[in-house]
Amino acid sequence: MKQGLMDKKVAVIGLGKSGIAASKLLRSKGAYVMAFDLKTSEEIKEIREVLEPLGVEVHCGPYKVELLEEVSLVVLSPGVNPQAPLWLGLKRRGTKVIGELELGYWFTDEPIVAVTGTNGKSTTTSLIGHILQSYGRKVFVGGNLGVPLCEYVLSGKKVELLVLEVSSFQLETIEVFRPKVSVFLNISDDHFDRHPNFEAYLSAKLRIFENQMGDDFAVLNRDDPNVWAISTKLRPQVIPFSKSPLSGEGVWYAGDRIKWRLMGKEGEIPFGGGLLGWHNLENVLASVAVGLVLGVNEGVMAEALLNFKPLPHRVEFVREFRGVKFYDDSKATNPHATLKALESMQGPVVLIAGGQNKGLDLKSLRTKVEKVRAVVAIGEAAPEVEEAFVGAVPVVRAYDMEDAVRKAFALSEPGDSVLLSPACASFDMFRDYKHRGEEFKRAVWKLGTD
Repeated sequence: MKQGLMDKKVAVIGLGKSGIAASKLLRSKGAYVMAFDLKTSEEIKEIREVLEPLGVEVHCGPYKVELLEEVSLVVLSPGVNPQAPLWLGLKRRGTKVIGELELGYWFTDEPIVAVTGTNGKSTTTSLIGHILQSYGRKVFVGGNLGVPLCEYVLSGKKVELLVLEVSSFQLETIEVFRPKVSVFLNISDDHFDRHPNFEAYLSAKLRIFENQMGDDFAVLNRDDPNVWAISTKLRPQVIPFSKSPLSGEGVWYAGDRIKWRLMGKEGEIPFGGGLLGWHNLENVLASVAVGLVLGVNEGVMAEALLNFKPLPHRVEFVREFRGVKFYDDSKATNPHATLKALESMQGPVVLIAGGQNKGLDLKSLRTKVEKVRAVVAIGEAAPEVEEAFVGAVPVVRAYDMEDAVRKAFALSEPGDSVLLSPACASFDMFRDYKHRGEEFKRAVWKLGTD
C-alpha cells in the first residue's frame, strides 16, 4: 500500500529508534519533515547530526503547537501517548495521527506475521523467524523487537515474509495495518502507567485483528480466557494452541511431543524442552502453529526447536556458584512474567524483585510464595515488594545490584536458585532491562573474587 507524501508537511514526535527511522523514510518519500523531541538540543546532538543534513527540521523541548497545526500528518513514536489532549485535538481538526508501524506498513507488500501479548513476544517473534529461515525462507525479523519496520523499508531489501513484534503502544496508532498471520500469546495487567485500565490495554492489543479478513489467520492461546474470548468474533481463521489436548483443530502439548491437527491433516513434533526450557512452552506452541500455517514441515521445525538459542535476560542461566544457580530474568517487567519464571524453577528460589512499578499490583507475586525461600527487594518499588511477601518469607532490601546479589547468595542454600525477575521496569536504577541484566551478571561473576 503506497501513500503519496511528496511535499506534504509531516511531524514526527519522539526521536528514539522509531522516530529516527520514520523521519528518514518520510524524507526519502519527499515529505517536508519536522521532528520534535522533549529533550534538549545537546541531549540529542548526535541525532540532529544525522537528521538535519537530510533536510529534517529538528525541534527540541516543549512541543510548538503553532507548528504542529500546520501539518497534515503526525507520526508518533511508540512511547508517545496518542490519548494526550494535544494529539486528540489535532485529530479533531482533521490531522491524521499514526505511528511508525503504520507508516512502515504503507510501503510494504510482503505478508506479515505479527506477534503481540503481554509476555513472550520477543522470544516468539525470534523463534518464528528462526523456523522460517531454517525452512529456507527470506525473512525480516523486527518491529518492537530491535529494528523498526520503517528502517527495513529504507534498506531497500526485499524478503518473502516480515515477522514483527507489535506492542499495545504501536497498535494504538494503526489504521490499515493488516497481518497475514496474527499471534496473541497472553494478556495480564501491564502498562497501567500508560493505559487507564485493563480493558483499555486489552482493546489496544485486539487491534491486531482489526483489518484481517477471512483468508488470514489468528493464532490464539486457548488457555488464556481473555485471549480466547475474542475467538468467535474474528474474521480470520482461528488456530488455537494449548498446553492441554484439543478435541478440534489446533496445536497442543502432549507428553514429550507437540501434536497438531489443521486443515484436514495431523501430526506430531518431538519436544523435550531443549534450549528453550519449559517456561517457553506457550511461545513454542504458538511458533509451531505459525510454521504449520505457512507450510513448514515437521522435520524442519523439530530441528529448529532444538537449535534455537534463547534470547538473553529471559530466565537465562548465568552461573552455578557453590551449589547455587543464578538466573537472569531481567526482561520480566510485570508480575505475570515473574510468576511464570518462578513456575519454571526447580527447588527453592531466592527472588530479587523491584524497580519502577508500572502501576501494577505486586501482591500477586505472593501466589507463588511456596517456591520462594527469601526475597531481596530493590528500587523504587522495594516497599511494595516487601509488602507482598511480609510475614511469609524473609525479605531484605538492597541498595544496588551488587548488594542484591550478595544478599541473595547469603540467603540461599546449596541446591537453591537465585532469580532476578523484577516484576517492574528498570528505569529507576538502570538504562533499560538489558543494562539491569548485565549488571546482575557482572555481580554474579564477581562472587568469590574478593
